[in-house]
Amino acid sequence: MTNTITYTTSGSGVFTEDFSLDLYAGTLNSDTEWLKGNAGIAGTYPGSLAGFTASNTGGAATAGAKLVCGRFTTNLANDETLVLEGAATKILAVIIGDNSTAAAGVTLKEAIGTSSANDSAGVSKPAAKFKVTSTSDALVTCWMIVQ
Repeated sequence: MTNTITYTTSGSGVFTEDFSLDLYAGTLNSDTEWLKGNAGIAGTYPGSLAGFTASNTGGAATAGAKLVCGRFTTNLANDETLVLEGAATKILAVIIGDNSTAAAGVTLKEAIGTSSANDSAGVSKPAAKFKVTSTSDALVTCWMIVQ
C-alpha cells in the first residue's frame, strides 16, 4: 500500500509535506502477524485446537489516521482551500501557526467538514479553508490529522 498523499490547493498556495506519521496503537498497519494469534507457532494453541487466523479480505478496512507536518511554500491567498487525495482523503484537524502566520493573520476560516473544493480530477471533496487578513508569508507551518 502506498502512503502517498497528494495535496491540491485552490489558488496560489503550495503545500509541502515534511513528514507524516501513522497514528496507531500496537502494530504497523501493514503488519498482520497479530491476527494469527498462536496459530503461527505449531502445537502451542491451547488444547491443540486449530489456531485463530482472522483476516480482513472484504476490503472494508479503514485506513488509520496520520499526523502530517508541512508548510505552505508559497504565499496563501484569502479563501485558499486544501484538498487531500491518495492515502488520505479527510482532514480531521488543523493547527497552523508560527511567527509569520500570526503576522499575516492566517487562520482556519471554516470548521473542518463544512468546506469543500475540487480535487485534481474536478471532484468535490471535503477541504480546509484558510482566511488571510494580511500578506501571507511563505513557509506557513501546518499540522494536520488526516485519514
